[in-house]
Amino acid sequence: MSCSGPRDSEIELLKSMFQPGEELIFEDTEGLDSWMAENQRTIGFVLKLREEVELTVHLPPGYPSGDSTNPVLPSVTIRLLPCSKAFGVNERILSSRFNTWLEEVARTGEPVVCSAIEWIQSELEAQQLGRGQQNSTDPAIEQLSASADPPHLDAGDAEKSIVCLWIVSHHIRSPIKRRLILEWAAELNLTGCCMPGRPGLVIAEGEAHKADEYWSRLRNLQWKHIQLRDREVIGKEGYRCRRFPDGFEELFLAHQSRFQWLNQRGVSSDQFKLVFGIPGRLPQGAEVHKRHLGWLFTSRSEVHKKF
Repeated sequence: MSCSGPRDSEIELLKSMFQPGEELIFEDTEGLDSWMAENQRTIGFVLKLREEVELTVHLPPGYPSGDSTNPVLPSVTIRLLPCSKAFGVNERILSSRFNTWLEEVARTGEPVVCSAIEWIQSELEAQQLGRGQQNSTDPAIEQLSASADPPHLDAGDAEKSIVCLWIVSHHIRSPIKRRLILEWAAELNLTGCCMPGRPGLVIAEGEAHKADEYWSRLRNLQWKHIQLRDREVIGKEGYRCRRFPDGFEELFLAHQSRFQWLNQRGVSSDQFKLVFGIPGRLPQGAEVHKRHLGWLFTSRSEVHKKF
């Protein structure tokens, strides 16, 4: 099966994020289009991130495989520029940590370059902050302290109502954000799931004040775009009211399999359209790829939109 589509999409996304020829430099610009079309050659390029670090990337044929049992691994190497070295960042330690992270993430078979960029930027920020502050945490965690909005409760909700939140992000790739999504859900005793990718989906179910606290935390992280598409009041306090009794988990689904998987758990085409803007349709032979397990739910309620 040709995997040129996902690789092409990732390269086009990088072109929209970085200035070609200045921040994004391909090894063979003239042959790039034909190489992408035939998907039989390795595509190489250099990325310059904020004049702090250079990434040398090689994407081999078949990348990304989309199959965790048969991943095709990219080559990504780091070179720090003088600006980062001035902050005392240790290139050897950074490269070692990055290689460990990359080996684990790349074995999912999913595109990893954008996630690698986010990981490196977050790591550099954390190390630079750490030189001026004791006990510095990940930048994504520090965003939480800036949250000024208290948890929101609708006037019509009982104090112990159980609610379900549908949260859609432009994308969810950052390993830091994915970790926080899981950790905060566990802390607040929420059940549901996170589906990384583009677009990304988070479903959180639990007591209203805890679910609203969860949304308040998530929206105060740095996102390209995130929106609360639906907030369902589904019952009163009591574990039996919950649709997802098995905890909060991370799930990987092929795009064409999303509605099929949701529909098996009672989600209607109308509800799918409410969240994603298009009616849900059942594909043939869709395959579910899971990392943990977990989700989904049904019905509808009032819609609360938040940009």
